Amino acid sequence: MTVPVMFEASEHIAVIKIHRPEASNAINSRVMESLSALLEQAQEDPDIRIVILTGSGDRSFVSGGDLKEFHDSLHTPEDVYKKWSEMREILYRIATFPKPVIAAINGAARGGGGEVAAACHFRIASSHASIGFVQVKLGISPGWGGAALLSRTIGYQAALRLILSGRIVDPEEALRIGMVDEVAPHAEFWSHVWKFAKEMAAHSPAAVQGILHMLRQSRNLRLEEAMDLESKLCAALWNSEEHQTAIDRFLNRGTK
Repeated sequence: MTVPVMFEASEHIAVIKIHRPEASNAINSRVMESLSALLEQAQEDPDIRIVILTGSGDRSFVSGGDLKEFHDSLHTPEDVYKKWSEMREILYRIATFPKPVIAAINGAARGGGGEVAAACHFRIASSHASIGFVQVKLGISPGWGGAALLSRTIGYQAALRLILSGRIVDPEEALRIGMVDEVAPHAEFWSHVWKFAKEMAAHSPAAVQGILHMLRQSRNLRLEEAMDLESKLCAALWNSEEHQTAIDRFLNRGTK
């Protein structure tokens, strides 16, 4: 049986790849189980500093939920809510993951695929990619928490327009409205993603993870509290081995 989600790790970077090319990388129950387990593996491995989440091939990132499987198995609102809650918890875990998670949007992201991308901390799109929250065209809403995630990323009004229209957004528009951080030419896509990831992986894991946590917490704090949290983080990192090494290098750079 084909593995539904693939995992590779090198240079402190883990690549988690949804691998259902025959179904345009649609999410089904097996994908959900594997994705949850591999996120746990990436979180617990101290050698992994950055996670890249992507889809297999170059046509689809994630095409959404596997409608055939879910319509065959989910028959009541209670069934749907229970299953969607499983995926919502996975996306919440991604959104609050202690290490940076990059969505490498290699192709079409549709419906739930847009929700998966919205959960990640960074989104890099291929020039061949596109994103569409198309659930409204099927008579439903986003169900995995992606509307809330998108609204926090691009703002209420822009998210409302995209979700209610069901419009497909090309990479240039996605970049303009802040849905993606960068767009890379398709032929150079993976080298671009890897460079982006390696830049962060080269920094102190304690600093990167501390800043990620601090900024996430700051969203829910008063300005004074958020600024205080920032001071506390810097103070906590002050005597770290990474800081001392960097300072020694900085102070001695003119003596050689």
